[in-house]
Amino acid sequence: MTSRRLRAPRGDGALLADPPLAEAGALLAANARALAANDHDFQGRRAGRLRAMARRQALDASRAFHDRIGLDWPGDPSAGAPWVVTGHQPELFHPGVWVKNVAVAAIAREGRGVGLNLIVDNDTPKSASVRVPERTARGLKAVPVEFDQWAGEVPYEDLNARDPALFASFPARVLERISGQVEDPLIKEFWPLALDAAGRSDRIGERFAAARHGIEQRWGVRNYEVPLGLVCETEAFHWFASHLLAQLPRYWSVHNAALDRHRASHGIRSRHHPVPALGREGDWLEAPFWAWRAASPRRRPLLARQRDPATLELRIADEPEPFLNLPLGPDREACCAVEVLQMLPEQGIRLRTRALTTTLFARLLLGDLFLHGIGGAKYDELGDEVARGFLGAPPPPFLTLSLTLWLGLPDDPATADSLHAVDQVLRDLDYNPDRHLTSPVATDLETLIRAKWVAIEAPQASHRERVERFRAIRRYNEALRGAVEGRRNDLIRERERLAAALRHNQVARSREYPFVLHDRRRLHDAMARAVPGAFC
Repeated sequence: MTSRRLRAPRGDGALLADPPLAEAGALLAANARALAANDHDFQGRRAGRLRAMARRQALDASRAFHDRIGLDWPGDPSAGAPWVVTGHQPELFHPGVWVKNVAVAAIAREGRGVGLNLIVDNDTPKSASVRVPERTARGLKAVPVEFDQWAGEVPYEDLNARDPALFASFPARVLERISGQVEDPLIKEFWPLALDAAGRSDRIGERFAAARHGIEQRWGVRNYEVPLGLVCETEAFHWFASHLLAQLPRYWSVHNAALDRHRASHGIRSRHHPVPALGREGDWLEAPFWAWRAASPRRRPLLARQRDPATLELRIADEPEPFLNLPLGPDREACCAVEVLQMLPEQGIRLRTRALTTTLFARLLLGDLFLHGIGGAKYDELGDEVARGFLGAPPPPFLTLSLTLWLGLPDDPATADSLHAVDQVLRDLDYNPDRHLTSPVATDLETLIRAKWVAIEAPQASHRERVERFRAIRRYNEALRGAVEGRRNDLIRERERLAAALRHNQVARSREYPFVLHDRRRLHDAMARAVPGAFC
């Protein structure tokens, strides 16, 4: 298993692109050729036919979403145009995530193709706040600022705003904390768009997606947007899901074996990294999908068992009884099963992808080129291995992209090396104070130095001699320390200053602040430098 050693770029404005963006056009064309040659049988529906269906239905779902949420439609794409796809949760992410959308649009425009952003709304939020840098009496500190009441781990597609007043007042509370630190925060432009979207959607994620897309359009970025939840209700997706469910025992074994190898090769001990193993409850196997009821929006693993050669039972974990008998078996075509799965939305049941199946579907059946961030690229090392074992070959290669952008807050020239150098001198003052005496050295100190060297050269043959030698050297060092106490105190104060400066820099130089906190011109220009031609 080949490992891609990916690290977040360290400097302000630094970009990670693997492979380089200049090679994206060639990669897009090569991937399109490889996918055109892929004729895998998805339980009675060949890949070429299924891919055309998936794209058509994703485009229909995208148009419906654009109309409902009030987004401009980029126009119908040309038949046969290549697709460039990315995706992320609909949250207030940092610029390193947002740069993928900008790059998707640029690559698609250069290749006369389609740029699509998957709004990954089957994921759950980690909080209902963002961290904002604030100057306090003790220095710069990142503090949480809420945009809504925390609702727990509710998937974005079912996560409605809970506190309209808190949501509306969010920018004022943010600006109060960063006043004087960021010249023209993008939140001033972004939040009115989010409030406008609030008139068309109660869902937090959709409001954020609409406002982000509105900013992108003003910058000349014209991607198609579609929630993943809508894609997971299309006929094409249900063919894909039926294939994995019909072949679940084999997929289950391939997945868990690949995961064991991945953990062994990377020295990973956690049972949850990069993803948990698929579990088993008696004759029920855990499938690589989430399932939940709209009336109780908590994601649960989907469990399946083959009751007989023609019937597959599906059950939501933590529920005692199956919710569906699916006419499906490993040797049956999935047309009837797909018809049954198409009725799940009417029953208020969500069948959704998990991380690896999200990108497997997107890379095989939607996009010719998929853009990952660093985290996604790392877990899709495993995804490629699973696909290789289950399908016979992994999907075509993806492109990994991430940007580091600081807020532009004042920082300090202090470095970890300078702190280490001070620590080294302090240590030497403890163990070798005689090296730091200034000339001329007083007579009494000369006497102590000579006595210390006599102790250093003392015999060490026995344990007793070694102990006596150690104690003598320590005694002379302590006697000499008084002569360097002034310098020691100066260095202690310098160490405290450097440590405080590094703590300040850690806050000031964080790459994790949401894009809405950044100065809009600085952010726009950084994106333009990172992705040449992005805003042509």
